Amino acid sequence: MTSQTLEKCKKVHELLAADEACKGYAEQVAQLIDKLENRAMTVSIIGQFKRGKSSLSNSILRDTILPVGIVPITSAVTKVVYSEEKYAHVHFRNGAVEDVPLSELSRYISEQENKGNELGVEMVVLGAPSEFLKGGMEFVDTPGVGSFHKNNTEAAYEYMKESDGVIFLLSVDSPINQIEIDFLRNTNDFAGKFYFAVNKTDTVSEADLSAYVDYCRMILSQLLGTEEIKIFPVSAKEGTGIEELKTAVLTDCRNNAEQILEESAEKKLKEIITQSLRQLDFYWKAMNMPFEELDERFAAVQKTIQEIKETAAGRNAIFELYLNEIKLQLSAKILELFGMEYHYNIKELPAGMVTMNRDQFLKQVDEICDDLVETLNRILLYREENAYTVVRRINSINRLTRSLKRMQQ
Repeated sequence: MTSQTLEKCKKVHELLAADEACKGYAEQVAQLIDKLENRAMTVSIIGQFKRGKSSLSNSILRDTILPVGIVPITSAVTKVVYSEEKYAHVHFRNGAVEDVPLSELSRYISEQENKGNELGVEMVVLGAPSEFLKGGMEFVDTPGVGSFHKNNTEAAYEYMKESDGVIFLLSVDSPINQIEIDFLRNTNDFAGKFYFAVNKTDTVSEADLSAYVDYCRMILSQLLGTEEIKIFPVSAKEGTGIEELKTAVLTDCRNNAEQILEESAEKKLKEIITQSLRQLDFYWKAMNMPFEELDERFAAVQKTIQEIKETAAGRNAIFELYLNEIKLQLSAKILELFGMEYHYNIKELPAGMVTMNRDQFLKQVDEICDDLVETLNRILLYREENAYTVVRRINSINRLTRSLKRMQQ
């Protein structure tokens, strides 16, 4: 039987996909639909830096697949999936996908070696023959929040929106602080299930551990508005408490996945609708700009396009990847000039693969740039003199806004 959440997602997707202004959000809803239909559960370990997330991940997986270190180390989201053979695929923001030896993994996900994520890593996907992953779960180790490295916090905040279940990691060497409280509140807007774990229990006495757990339970109950807070004391170093945590996660993935995914999808859908309405508001503001201001911003778009075409003419790199970089550059420019998200699909490409020649590349550059200008003209009604076209566009946005607000309730 189709769930109400799935039906709601499909209705919202139909609404958003019908309007060019919201096609990026339509893609996000499509991903929710796929999750619900395939029961694709994502469980992430999140929390403040240096709580031992990577060490705990290795203990859960029974493998030292993730690098650990003395200083805050993880700078990129690392997803682990089941595979009979180990592998590491590095996904870059420009769409490149590179196979790397596990021994070189830290070069891509270590803050020490990839400072500020200067390599542009989007995500690392690891394959591991772990029993914990056999049911099809995606298990994710995220960068820690609250460290000196701002990009790590941003990556963690962004990926928490993808999580269905969350292992929220605390540590006995520090009481719950404001950074963790804020992060937990934000995460609660997206995740359907929480597992609270307290790490480094091997460093304190039983009495101190009991007092710490009681304190955490009190704070968490107040934050989440429920007395049903279960906390798992663990030691990633000693391996204690790990099996109880794993059993809880696997039992839910086996018996309660549908409920968790639906609750998670409901929360995510609410946020997508909110963002879509905000996007439509940005469009209204852009459409109501004085002509002089619109002229200046469209001239800035044309200048960027001209620079892109001139640079593209002299490029000798892998053309497919440079097309992705052009899309990212154009999206950033539209956000800067109009305050709007302009969505492009970034095609992934295995490292070294070439599928087009220079003439094909230059033709696609022209098509991407021309399509952007045409789309902006159309959805922003720039210099549109046909009254019927203007009225129809305004009515379309009004109908979409009203429909989304009804779905938001």
